[in-house]
Amino acid sequence: MSMIATTITEHYKNEGIIKGKIEGKIEGINEGIIKGKVEGEISLLEKLFQQAVLTKEQFEQMIAPLRKKYDEICMKNNALTVTC
Repeated sequence: MSMIATTITEHYKNEGIIKGKIEGKIEGINEGIIKGKVEGEISLLEKLFQQAVLTKEQFEQMIAPLRKKYDEICMKNNALTVTC
């Protein structure tokens, strides 16, 4: 009986590990997509400012929330890696 119990326990443990890896990959992909979009928006605003399409005030007003969001993503990722 103990062999069956151990096998069942190992099965649940392995299922949990696999499920955790899948959820982690999905979360990482989603964060990567969001980070890429934020980087693109920041880059676009910087180009518009350099081309004098946006005033400094408009630029600062529009870029502040993007920088905050980017920093939040980097802070969350810093716990795992140092790529930001």
